[in-house]
Amino acid sequence: MGVIKQQTIKGTMYSYIGIVIGFVSMIIIQPHALTAEEVGLTGILLSFSLLFSQFALLGFGGTARYFPYFRSEEKKHHGYLFLFCIVALVGTIIFIISIYVFKDQIIGSKYKSSSLFDRYYWYLVPLIIFTVYFNVFDLYARVMYNATSGKVLKEFTKRIFIFIPLALMYFRLISFETFMVLWLVANAFPTVLLLIRLVRDGHFFLNPDFSLLDKEMTKNLINISIWGLMVGSSPLIVESIDEYIINKKFGLTDTGIYTITSYVAIIITLPVRSLYSIATTVIAEAWKTNDLNTIQSVYKKSCINQLITTLFLFIIIWACVDDLFTYLPEKYQLGKYVIFFTALGNLIDSATGINGVILSTSKYYRYDGLFYVLLIGVTVGGNLLFIPYYGITGSAIAAAVTFLIFNVFRYLFILKVYKMQPFTMSSPIALLVGIAVYFVSTLIIPQMSNHIVDIILRSAFITVAFGLSVYYLKLSDDINIVVNNFLSKLKRG
Repeated sequence: MGVIKQQTIKGTMYSYIGIVIGFVSMIIIQPHALTAEEVGLTGILLSFSLLFSQFALLGFGGTARYFPYFRSEEKKHHGYLFLFCIVALVGTIIFIISIYVFKDQIIGSKYKSSSLFDRYYWYLVPLIIFTVYFNVFDLYARVMYNATSGKVLKEFTKRIFIFIPLALMYFRLISFETFMVLWLVANAFPTVLLLIRLVRDGHFFLNPDFSLLDKEMTKNLINISIWGLMVGSSPLIVESIDEYIINKKFGLTDTGIYTITSYVAIIITLPVRSLYSIATTVIAEAWKTNDLNTIQSVYKKSCINQLITTLFLFIIIWACVDDLFTYLPEKYQLGKYVIFFTALGNLIDSATGINGVILSTSKYYRYDGLFYVLLIGVTVGGNLLFIPYYGITGSAIAAAVTFLIFNVFRYLFILKVYKMQPFTMSSPIALLVGIAVYFVSTLIIPQMSNHIVDIILRSAFITVAFGLSVYYLKLSDDINIVVNNFLSKLKRG
């Protein structure tokens, strides 16, 4: 757990610095610099590029679970990176051809003649290319036990680059056309920087080596890639389908409102993302030696740590949500409960620990993929059911329901097959503490007319009350160790 803890803390630290920058740029500046329709354009371009780039990997990303067999510094990891890059190149070409052939279906005839999406549709090509190879290099860096470089570039560096053209647009120093060019460069540049980092660290071995690819290994890689191609993009389909349906039904303006408000809720997932990045490699190594004790330990610790961190952030966000909307154009009020239900779904997903990592790296990885495929139907059905009644909030409700169903399936499967479950009494205690702290914060702190002061005071109270409760109730050994180490350094300093 030491490597996981160290890289999770480091990755989370950079992620939150990036979130501050992202909050200022996306929540404070972007809604005033761009119209809601223009915000919707950037959101849907990113969603489609992420989705198509995942398909373009042709399922090969799933072979990371076999990397322990390739690992050999002396033999340059048996050409694994070269093989990955070639597969990604073939997949990229296939999907660039696909977006050309299916352009009308992707845009939708309803908006083809007037939508900004039609005008900037071909930005998808460079976005897909750079996103594909960022994913390749990031996954490769992670199996090299470097889970932070890709995280820093994605969550921190890219947000700085995007902040610059947004600031220029805010002060009307550039046109929207120029902004889009700079925005494209900002999204592409992290891939170049990650490549440079791999070269500098001496891990960039782009040499063909097929010595390890005997009949059995080749069969395994092909099987897992085929399965990954069929189901590997299901998580992104589940995550992206909401914006696609909203764009189809309401257009880019409502998509922009949904993009901004759902972004606020995504803040609570940052510690989880950092943990998943390194945990995948550690759990894969544990499966190789059938070290079930390590897997069980990480499973339990991840559950309570993720619950505490995401619950803490959820409380702060919802306690300050009305203050937040004073800085947004009035039309964004439509997305208030998008924040609540999106955050609730992320909280449910986080509170069940690394169940997805355990399944995806085990011999039962196909079941996790099958769960995702089934959830595509649940997600689409939920959107079609709730959107007519609740508008864009209905899409967030559907997402929360999807997360709940999905994690119940995962939890029960791992419990039945491996007799593992991550919950202790600390989990319900943490939930009760969080709920109590939220309601106390709303009762004893009056609403301030100065919204910045209100956010600072309310957040400070929640931080102190929740933090002290978690520490003195000893809900998480890892959190107490981090705090004690920090206090010891202060005393020595």
